[in-house]
Amino acid sequence: MLLPFLPFDPIETPLSYAARLARHHADKRVVPFLKDMRICPQAIASSKPGALARLADISGASLCELSRNVPIHKGNRIYDLRGELVSAEFLSNPHTLFCPACLAEDDQTGRRRGRWEWRLSVVRTCSHHGIPLLRQAQAKWDDVFHELDHRVPERDRELQALIENAVPRSVSPHQEYVIHRLEGKVGPEWLDAQSLEQAVRATELLGVLLEHGPDQKLPELTSDDWDHAGRVGFGFTSLGEVGIREALEAQFPKYDDASGTPGARKIFGCFYTALAYSKSLKDPGDIARMLREVITENIAMPAGTKVLGVELRKRRLHTVASLAKEQDLDPRTLSDVLVAAEVIPDKAPAHYPIPVEQGRDIASRTKRTVTVSSLWKNMDFTRPIVDQLFADRLLTPIFYGRPGTKGRTQKAVDREELAMLVGKLHAKAVELGAETDGLVPVSKAAEKAKVPAITVVHMILGGFLERVFRLAGQDGVAALRVDPVEIKQHRTACSEGSSPMEAFSSLKISKTIGWCLVDRCPEEVSLAVNWIVDPEEGHRIPRFDPAVVADFKARFTHPARIAEMHGLQLLEVVSRLKRRGFRPAVSEAEVGEDFYRIRDLKSDLFD
Repeated sequence: MLLPFLPFDPIETPLSYAARLARHHADKRVVPFLKDMRICPQAIASSKPGALARLADISGASLCELSRNVPIHKGNRIYDLRGELVSAEFLSNPHTLFCPACLAEDDQTGRRRGRWEWRLSVVRTCSHHGIPLLRQAQAKWDDVFHELDHRVPERDRELQALIENAVPRSVSPHQEYVIHRLEGKVGPEWLDAQSLEQAVRATELLGVLLEHGPDQKLPELTSDDWDHAGRVGFGFTSLGEVGIREALEAQFPKYDDASGTPGARKIFGCFYTALAYSKSLKDPGDIARMLREVITENIAMPAGTKVLGVELRKRRLHTVASLAKEQDLDPRTLSDVLVAAEVIPDKAPAHYPIPVEQGRDIASRTKRTVTVSSLWKNMDFTRPIVDQLFADRLLTPIFYGRPGTKGRTQKAVDREELAMLVGKLHAKAVELGAETDGLVPVSKAAEKAKVPAITVVHMILGGFLERVFRLAGQDGVAALRVDPVEIKQHRTACSEGSSPMEAFSSLKISKTIGWCLVDRCPEEVSLAVNWIVDPEEGHRIPRFDPAVVADFKARFTHPARIAEMHGLQLLEVVSRLKRRGFRPAVSEAEVGEDFYRIRDLKSDLFD
């Protein structure tokens, strides 16, 4: 063993220690000294276990301490660093990294020491002095031994100049996390669940995507660029899956105005490529799963498409074009229906994603649509009756045509839903061979009994009428015959209160908004509906207590009603409410209209 004993510094590398031994005991450079000591220089540079053991024997230093501060070669460019398996790319070799301020302090107290942290590519800032580390590229064969006395010839004033030229910066949380983890400390849960290299790579690549965009070429990034990327990326990866998904999903709106259909490689670019085709990192870790899920949840792709090496078993999303082709529909017509159904926004980009099942359902309904005008012509339904059927939720409207075209969006109904309604009406009727005195069509009976036609329909469906007939050989509601006298007998029981159309009209709201308020019951801003139940308890007639409607009207109002009351433009009303900071009791996003408490509105607000 060499004497006198030269202690190993816990912050330095075995190569640094060997260089200090060489100068202290033989006044030589490290390579000839190692050869004299029968230690292969390349073996110690590669952290071979036998070379480290020999260095421990001749120096008296602890082999455990020497091994702790160096990545131990495990073969195939893989190293064990304090229990973490990392690749050669994780290390700073062949560059020599150093902090000029650290070296200036070393020069004052003794031999220069190469810190073990400087061997890591992720360490770019001196944790002691808060300045960027400097990088020396390999120029000669023996530069791999990182002899700081020779690799950094600057001394005194020259070294001080390097310090003064450095721009101060704090250690990034990303770098700090890596060092803490190698020291055995616990960090963010998701990052700790990845291998160290997976955690570092995911963080830095995500930061590059967010800061430089998908077209950035990774080899062109500087050390400072990577440091900044790590800072940005750590803000999201430290939050785990929630943060990472937030960052990834934020990329899609950037392509809202893109022409064509941008795919995953276009949107995620360098990030996608690095995860899909990395040569050094065989398994990119959980970040690949997240990216794959974000892609398949937001980009329409056919079944069989491979996303980061995994085949998409079935289509999850459609575009208008792909859905139209699959369903054999005109894409313009389908687009109009999807806009009206609020599945896609007006003027949606071509690549706007549509959930498969939702899209197919709407496409199927589109194929089955019956226009409202057809109801008037073929079913003896006048337009008011059709409106009442929609108002009472006996039919569900299908909207088509873009809003604003020819003044309004048009409506249709699902042929199957219509057939079901007509079938229920016919099931209540007895077949009649010919016209009979005292029996008239539904619309005529409503006129004679002085009730809305929808009330007659409810009476038939609810089993309130005994004399309901259907003319043989005729279809639809036009085939039904009822007795006006019998209708008069039941009109009081079936007409108590207000109909949905009457209630909603008095509040100056649409049927859709009215039913949204009903669906919120019993919340404060809501409408309660009274159901008249038929004798067999199989059908319900919606009616509203006028007192309940009046109470709602006395407590709540909306901009359109305010504008009418005060003779103002609607936009002016909305503007005044916003300027004065009034918040609605329930918002348009919830029910289709902003409703305000009347008691909260200042009396002079609309004067």
